[in-house]
Amino acid sequence: MKKLLSLVLSAFLLCTFATTTAFADNSQATNEDSFIEARYSQFSMAFATMYKTSSGFYHMEGGAGCYDNQKWLELTMTLEGCGSDGKYHPIDGYTWTDSDYSSVATQATRDLPGGTYRVHTFAKCSLNGVTLETIDVYSDTVNVPY
Repeated sequence: MKKLLSLVLSAFLLCTFATTTAFADNSQATNEDSFIEARYSQFSMAFATMYKTSSGFYHMEGGAGCYDNQKWLELTMTLEGCGSDGKYHPIDGYTWTDSDYSSVATQATRDLPGGTYRVHTFAKCSLNGVTLETIDVYSDTVNVPY
């Protein structure tokens, strides 16, 4: 009898405490809630852009800024081309760097051979030589006709 009572009590407790059903209230969900936005604790902004100018050259820009003007920023902007393997690789001779406190930016305008390109901006935020945060930003791809 003790075993039967123990079994019934165990089953009751298991059903009572082990099962929790939660229902989410969907009444306040909006289209804006349907994505995840990356947040960075040190960077206030970072960007990489590339576009064709009216003169037919391609302009590239990269930059980053941080919230605290005591932080040191190092920026590397690299032009990457799409290889035959479908992956992007840095183009030799198309890398620019800059560094300063609080915010940095660099830009270049070049005539490019045919292919698919993008700009890659890498920024590093540090304080007293200690890296606090890094960020990678990529521009949209640009197709240069052959």
